[in-house]
Amino acid sequence: MTDPFLLFSAGTQPVALRASATLRVALAAFVVLCAAAVAAAAAALPGSFMDRTGAMLVGMLSGAYLASVARRTSASRVPAALQIDAGSGALAVFDRGGRRVAYGPVVGCTQWADRLLVLAIACGHGRPVPFVVPADALDARAFRALSVHGRQATHG
Repeated sequence: MTDPFLLFSAGTQPVALRASATLRVALAAFVVLCAAAVAAAAAALPGSFMDRTGAMLVGMLSGAYLASVARRTSASRVPAALQIDAGSGALAVFDRGGRRVAYGPVVGCTQWADRLLVLAIACGHGRPVPFVVPADALDARAFRALSVHGRQATHG
């Protein structure tokens, strides 16, 4: 079990996040729903190409494209590890390779019913960078500590 105060300790290693099954299932459901909507819209188009086979083909191609985009986006927006600098309160975000991809103060925080946390980090190069932290990626105490830090950093 991850100690929630380990996130705030100076000189500690970053806290690793687990892969989120909930986020993957939700993302897959959205991709299937969007592909079905594209297929239904294509079936409603007049013309000889857009029969059931053509509409299914368009739906499957759009689903494959959306799945590849979702995979790339999910890999870049879901961190593999987090660490909070105890002195400044800045958040460091690490990717799967252990490289620090963002470091800075939290400037935005949105939380959905103890299931999902979106933190926006000001990295000093333009607009803030959002990162998604699913609740099942951390234990409950560490997730709660991170969400409290995000709200306090955002609202002062």
